[in-house]
Amino acid sequence: MNNFLVLGAGKMGRVLAKDLIDSDEKNQVTLVDIHPEQLKLASDIIRSDRLIAVQKDIEDERQRDEIFAGQNVAFCALWHRHSLLLLESSVRHSVHIVDLIGEWPLERLKYDDEAKKKGITLISGLGVSPGITNVCVGRGVHLLDETEKATIYVGGNPVRARPPLNYRIIYAVDSLLGLYERKVQILKGGEVKEVEPLSGIEPIAFPAPFSKMECFYTDGLNSLIHTMRGKIKDELVEKTIRHQGHARGIQILKDCGLFSREHIRVGDQEVVPRQVLEAVLDSEMRLGEEKDVTLLRVVIKGKKGGQLTTHIFEMVDFFDSEKGFTSMGKTTAFPASIAAQLIVSGQITEHGSLFPENIFHADLFHPFMDALRERGVSITDKVFSDK
Repeated sequence: MNNFLVLGAGKMGRVLAKDLIDSDEKNQVTLVDIHPEQLKLASDIIRSDRLIAVQKDIEDERQRDEIFAGQNVAFCALWHRHSLLLLESSVRHSVHIVDLIGEWPLERLKYDDEAKKKGITLISGLGVSPGITNVCVGRGVHLLDETEKATIYVGGNPVRARPPLNYRIIYAVDSLLGLYERKVQILKGGEVKEVEPLSGIEPIAFPAPFSKMECFYTDGLNSLIHTMRGKIKDELVEKTIRHQGHARGIQILKDCGLFSREHIRVGDQEVVPRQVLEAVLDSEMRLGEEKDVTLLRVVIKGKKGGQLTTHIFEMVDFFDSEKGFTSMGKTTAFPASIAAQLIVSGQITEHGSLFPENIFHADLFHPFMDALRERGVSITDKVFSDK
């Protein structure tokens, strides 16, 4: 029996657990969350005696130790603040981990030596972005003799734009707002530079009804800033895709001070504008029953055999109405599930603290993409050469 530990029973965790159970009758999943209503919803959706739903507080060390015992591979599908905590627990308990979150890559590399000694694999940032985007960049760089530039365009959106921000919240609201306030690291001229979030707005087109979208800088490169430095000569950037007008709306909220974490007095109470904004957006702008789409385009330019060559990876993925899975849930959870099953099957053999671009750029690229395709997530790879 393969014992998988899924930490977090939200949209991503539910898709992860169901995919693991559906993939192989030898897979057993322990699904952990502090919220009983989330666990009940997951159990009602998955309906399998190979699912064990456990209510635990993973911030409590004793409870955390209890759930890691006897597991083969763990997954972090929780808040960003839990990520490094669970990574440390995995190393301590000698359990492989696949983390959907990829922030703080240098902190993750600190566990590399110990993970190698214990013979375990730690994969960080394996969702859609970071994740699929990293795989595409790694593949393009691997196939080119020289790489000049790589640009990532990616974003999950409601199929239809909805005022006032032309957006619906698909994942954690604090993660969404964090994307819009962190300084953005990019490579320019091969060196690390910083630009402002929400800057560099430009139009971008996909097949109808997404022919009039916009994109702008966000801080999503994570490990790629480090792993691709020296491999990409000039520029490496990521831009988030949204319906037109979204960036301006968010910038207005920022300019009005609603992203501030400083206390202000309102009547006889003190409030934090950021907390108020999170509560309002979480209440009023959840995706709900609406359908979502994930748009992705990764463009890598360089030379192959002396010719200018461009690789364009592209994906337009929709909500799964039959299973009730959001596109963002699928494209985030499936890559992690696939990687974990490649670990237990012995196809991923490298140990240490790794990132997607380290693993899936060569021999495992096609197995990874084929497994996504089997799950209904298709990514095209077109190559153009100037003769």
